[in-house]
Amino acid sequence: MATRCLVLLLVVVAAGGCAARAPRATVERPPVGLLRLLGSGVYPAGALTVPGGPRVGSLSGLAFDRATGSWLGASDDTVQPRLVWMTMTFGATLTVTPTQFMFLYPTVAVSAATLAGLEPESLVALPDGTFATTLEGYHDANEIVHEPAVMFMNRDGAVTATVLPRTHFAITAGDWSHGVRHNLGLESLTLTPDGRLLSGLEQPLAQDGPTSSVTAGGLVRLLEFVTRPPATWTPGREWAYRLEPTTVVPGYGIPCEDGENGLSDMLALTDERWLTLERACLLGAPGTPAYNTVRVFEVTSTYADDVSGLPSLAGHTPRLVTKRLVLDVATVIPRLPPLMVTGSNFEALAFGPPGPAGERTVILMSDDNFRATQTTAFLWLALP
Repeated sequence: MATRCLVLLLVVVAAGGCAARAPRATVERPPVGLLRLLGSGVYPAGALTVPGGPRVGSLSGLAFDRATGSWLGASDDTVQPRLVWMTMTFGATLTVTPTQFMFLYPTVAVSAATLAGLEPESLVALPDGTFATTLEGYHDANEIVHEPAVMFMNRDGAVTATVLPRTHFAITAGDWSHGVRHNLGLESLTLTPDGRLLSGLEQPLAQDGPTSSVTAGGLVRLLEFVTRPPATWTPGREWAYRLEPTTVVPGYGIPCEDGENGLSDMLALTDERWLTLERACLLGAPGTPAYNTVRVFEVTSTYADDVSGLPSLAGHTPRLVTKRLVLDVATVIPRLPPLMVTGSNFEALAFGPPGPAGERTVILMSDDNFRATQTTAFLWLALP
């Protein structure tokens, strides 16, 4: 009898707690499980070229264009912002062939001044055949502020619109205590099946708390952009996401400049389940390549609180998005080419073609930063 009463009491207490903060109803879906390596392609700096064009590299975003059956990579070069068209052959070895560039340029709707300093950090193909990218936000050598934004472009590279996030993301020249941290803002972008754009910060807003470190992970915001009549994009909800601490490995104990573990891309599997890509850069002995720790997580927003109404997360304890590890690239390094012994600076996630058994696949792509010691690498992975 006492046991039965205790059980009833626990049920009543639990029901009361749920009534206070009831998450919205949802259909639970099976977990993603672990991502499985199908193939890889690794290219030293300078190995990918387009005859007569600028350098192919520093690729931070990747998208598939259904109209042409080709891939499009975003090069985060502020001097000459551009996308590069590529063909890919998939198998145990991925063969990547750049074919031509698409240079980004201003229009009547978006001035040259707005476009100045654009460094495309992500890439999404939209259903109407156009594309979207992000400017993460930074201040240049002259302390000129480049605000974080989502930018939209047509198929010939004309930037047709920009959309800013809420004011708590904005940067004020000379006051670095508010807004996105220099070069650590909107690094990622993905499109959900129901048509929303999602982005995430590489590191926390200045007013939200410290960046991630070897002892603790930072608290970053994920944010959505939704369409409102007449088909304009506006900021929507925001969620809080906990980065993992920066993991050091033997022989590589010091993070690179701005190399602490950060969020570099997202990929929407469903409306509420996403993959996130976290990576860090670690320094070794002088003259040796850096080491990149890279992990992919499955994230669920179902029970997370909307924090869009909080200009600062300091002093608040919102319910975070849930996350679980589905891939640590260190576990597959022994199966990769020797150039990948210290990993690679993976910054892009995209869906790939069906796998050998018809399974859904994803691609990880890395950014070589135009550095001779880094690579442009591609990993082809199967979703269970």
